[in-house]
Amino acid sequence: MAEMTRRDVLKIAAAGAAAALPGVPQLAHAQTTQKRDLVVAQGGDIANLDPHLSTSSNDIRISFNIFDNLTSRRPDGKLAPGLATEWKLQGQTTWAFKLRSGVKWHNGDPFTSADVKFSIDRSLDTGLKGNRVNTVLTTVDRVETPDPGTAVVHTKKPDPLLPARLGFYGGQMIPKKYVEAVGHETFNQKPIGTGPTRFVSWTKDDKLVLEANPDYWGGRVDFDRLTVRALPEMAPRVAALLKGEVDLITQVPPDQGERIKANPGTVLSGALYGGLYVLAVNSKRPPLDNPLVKQALSLAIDREAIVKELWRGRGVVPNSMIAKGDNHFDASLPPLAFNAGEAKARLKKAGYKGEEIIIETTSGYMAGDKPMAEAVQAMWRDVGVNAKVEVLEYSVRAQRIREKTFKGLWWSDPTSTLRDPDGMMWRLLGPGGPQDYWRHAEFDELGNAARFSVDEKFRADAYKKMTQLFLEYLPWLPVIQPYEDYGLQKYVEWTPDPLQQLEIRRFNFKFRRA
Repeated sequence: MAEMTRRDVLKIAAAGAAAALPGVPQLAHAQTTQKRDLVVAQGGDIANLDPHLSTSSNDIRISFNIFDNLTSRRPDGKLAPGLATEWKLQGQTTWAFKLRSGVKWHNGDPFTSADVKFSIDRSLDTGLKGNRVNTVLTTVDRVETPDPGTAVVHTKKPDPLLPARLGFYGGQMIPKKYVEAVGHETFNQKPIGTGPTRFVSWTKDDKLVLEANPDYWGGRVDFDRLTVRALPEMAPRVAALLKGEVDLITQVPPDQGERIKANPGTVLSGALYGGLYVLAVNSKRPPLDNPLVKQALSLAIDREAIVKELWRGRGVVPNSMIAKGDNHFDASLPPLAFNAGEAKARLKKAGYKGEEIIIETTSGYMAGDKPMAEAVQAMWRDVGVNAKVEVLEYSVRAQRIREKTFKGLWWSDPTSTLRDPDGMMWRLLGPGGPQDYWRHAEFDELGNAARFSVDEKFRADAYKKMTQLFLEYLPWLPVIQPYEDYGLQKYVEWTPDPLQQLEIRRFNFKFRRA
């Protein structure tokens, strides 16, 4: 049988999930509910509850509701007070945070500045096994605690982004006394925070159960219990929503959005993702150590076709490593090009000899990851690349991340935690970062200078030069900036967050009740 063309793969992938769904009765639901339990289904189980051990979207949906930050990034992108009610810059390198009074940990202990120092110090601890956030706050020099209600953070150089850094992962506050008493392993299994929900139980590969924190400083959430179910396959996830078994599902691919919108009791809600879906590259592994090969791979990807066919237009084609909507996004740059003829020419110039190039993908960690991998594989084969797709379990992917042992390319969904290049591209691709598979002296010098500069024109110029280097050496192959779509029951009032947080605090979530 002849090999399928990329267009065949795109058509099959676009139609496949819908065809795979079992028949589901189109039940009409009431527009109001008396429910007290919120049930959410996501694409996989959690890996860690300790917020310093993961930046996975499946994990942060949970951790951001167990723990609080000093500052809070809202779904509208604005920074709001969290455990700190105010913060002020004193001089050039000193930030003073006034802490919210009367806040207690889930076990009743008081939250104090000692917890702030402990949390920031631990986030930076490279000796903490599995630490995934140790590059987030590296501008910090030290933390002082002049009194229980004040934390003073000194940075190594001026850092205008520090309050924003503390508002996302790496900045979640954890309890010093409890962690020191029970140890890191027990804390990961039975965490306590100051957040709106408290940990109850976790049944691996099945469900996680949290309960409302009745004394939450931000007001009690509008439910008694939150159950998060792991349903990796999209068909059962959509079916569970349409049957009324769950209230909210994550990562709805566009081919299923129409089913959800057509059902009388459900709606689709989405936000343009504050980040990118990229094929990250192990640039140390031949032939991917040759920039010409990576340029050819990029030129062979028909991103417009992926957006149109696989995403039904629910996404935009990136133009660089900076996401649309971010500070210093350069709208003058054209979308990343598709040119199969030029791809073949660069492969020839690179001396490519048909070496196998592997795409490692999960099935459901990211919306559309496996179908996109198969589409890209077909596109690469069209230009003569010996491309192979390998499907990984989530646990194997997590191990590859920890050990930095990917064989070639793999799907990653870098999140722009600061809505600034420093919080995504530099955090991940910078020296010592989680995706440090490539180094360039000028790129490193510019990135380090930009993060400490208070001169936005200098920063803009630095990121333009870094973008030129990025597009030459391609440590990532950006593919799409998608809309993150969620399926909801109509009685759920909730606004999706561009940064993948499941924000269910009282200001953002409620059941519409009779």
